[in-house]
Parts: sequence; structure tokens; C-alpha cells
Amino acid sequence: MGELGLGDRNDRGDEPGDMGDNLPAVDLGKGRVATEISVGYQHMCAILDNKSVKCWGRNDNGELGLGDRKGRGMKSVEMGNRLPAVDLGTGRSATAISAGTMHTCAILDNKSVKCWGSNMYGQLGLGDTSDRGDASGKMGNKLPSVDLGKGRSATAISAGYQHTCALLDDKSVKCWGSNGYGQLGLGDKNGRGLKSGEMGDKLPAVDLGKDRVATAISAGSYHTCALLDDKSVKCWGRNDYGQLGLGDKNGRGDESGEMGDNLPAVDLGTGTGRVATAISAGSYHTCAFLYDKSVKCWGVNTLGTLGLGDKNNRGVQPGQMGDNLPAVDLG
Repeated sequence: MGELGLGDRNDRGDEPGDMGDNLPAVDLGKGRVATEISVGYQHMCAILDNKSVKCWGRNDNGELGLGDRKGRGMKSVEMGNRLPAVDLGTGRSATAISAGTMHTCAILDNKSVKCWGSNMYGQLGLGDTSDRGDASGKMGNKLPSVDLGKGRSATAISAGYQHTCALLDDKSVKCWGSNGYGQLGLGDKNGRGLKSGEMGDKLPAVDLGKDRVATAISAGSYHTCALLDDKSVKCWGRNDYGQLGLGDKNGRGDESGEMGDNLPAVDLGTGTGRVATAISAGSYHTCAFLYDKSVKCWGVNTLGTLGLGDKNNRGVQPGQMGDNLPAVDLG
């Protein structure tokens, strides 16, 4: 789909001689460089040094934010200065970007959030199911900001498969979109953001436990993970591959009484170094960067995704987490 941004549809890295000096850099435009990058399913987005946003790859639902459904990056004439920047509104620029499966979200310089692309499940947080960015007249000043609540603004954003989560200025977490597995963490399976009146102050924050707040958030395909202020990790949503890291296959967040203090933290092991400093939720697995600079991953592992030298899933049975979960051998 041209998601590599190299002006063709050739894969890279799958044959000898594809990498190193033979791998071209993405042409972002004359004199432009990237300060942040986010990889979605079949599209990519970058914040440039001038705070503009450029996206390329698949665009079936307007996820590139260019007012059409034409993919970019498959032809040489589609990149560089010929690739338009996303219109975020008059005088607006981006400070953070997250590319989901078929939608994209950005935090703007005024701490507001704008999302575009597929909206079938309300993942854009606009109170409807209409896509944005797929036709002219839907971006820029005509693209509404997500209503996060009175006086609330965003400090971090994560776009998943069909849902989105934001870390707010008060360290709370709000999620919207598809909720069939409880990935919104609200104790039910009801989606949010599809209808008017579901966002803003009417959208509850995720209950992370008494006196607990979040410092980072990551939305996977059907699950979500948060790094808390005490350096613990909590995950909720789908869990059939152990991606929540709780030693079972039971989902969390889709029924009442499963969140807050009733939601266990992920056991990363004993010792002062076995707390998390960063978290990333993938499709059906999760990885944490620990204080001792090690990496631990859990969930599906049929393709060696967890980096443990086998194909065995982790986190699906008692005794697989904590000190029994090996760190990834990085050399």
C-alpha cells in the first residue's frame, strides 16, 4: 500500500541487500525532517520539524487526512513536496501523533485532540459514525476536536484497532470507540462516541484503582494497557492469548466489578528493577520496558512475537508471569 513511503510497492528487509545504505530514507519534503513517527496497520504518519503532519500508505477510509481516499507512497511523485500536510485547522500544529488500524489521532498545540479516518465504531470520538478525511471539506477547521470534558485536555493519545484512548491533563484515562471486549475499561460492552451525548463529561474515566493515576497509555487491537504512577501496569479488554498478563484467559473490563482495585497489576517480577517505565500494546501481545532496562513481553507468541526463542504463549496460565517470565535476550 506504499506504507514505506518509498514511491513503490516493493517490500523491504525481506531479501539480502535491502537494508543499510540500500534502504532509502522517506522523502518528507525539501529541508524537512521528522521529530516523531507512528506506524499504523497499513499507513504511517510523522510529525515534522515544523510541527506539520504528513501521512502515507493506505487511505481507504481517509486515514491519511487528505480529503480523499487515494493512497500515497506507491509512486515516486506522491512523496516529498508533493505529499500534502494534514490540515489541522488555522494556526494549529501537532505535538503528538498516533496511527491506528484505519484511523489517526493527533494532539494539537492547544492540547486538543483531532482524529480522522474510519469511524464505524465511534473511534473518532465525534458522536457519530461518519468517516472524516475521506472527502473534501471534512478536515481543517471543519474537523471538530474530541470533547474530553469541561476543562480537560490531552497529554498522550493512542489509536488502536477500533478504539482510542487518551491520557488527560489530570492523569485520568478516557477511551472511546468499539468496546466488544471491554477495551474501554468501563465495566460493560457498550461502545462510546457513536452517539451525541456519549463524550465529554458524560464519558467516564477508566477506574484504575483508589488514588491511582496513569502516566502512559497504549491501545492494542482489542485490549488497552496503562502505566500507573506507582510504575505498575494494568491491562484490560480481550485476553484469550494472555495479552493482559494475568495468568488466565479471562477478559477484564467488560463486566462490572472488574476494574479499579479489583483489576490486578501485571506481575513483572520481584526486585526494584522489575517495575515498568514504558508500555506498548500490540494486536494480541504486550511489551513493557522495565526500570532495569530489560524488556518483558506476554500474550500470543506463535510467530516468536515475544522474543523468547519459542512459540509458547505467555500470561495464559498461572506461573507464567513474574520471575518466571524471562526478559527478552537483546545481546
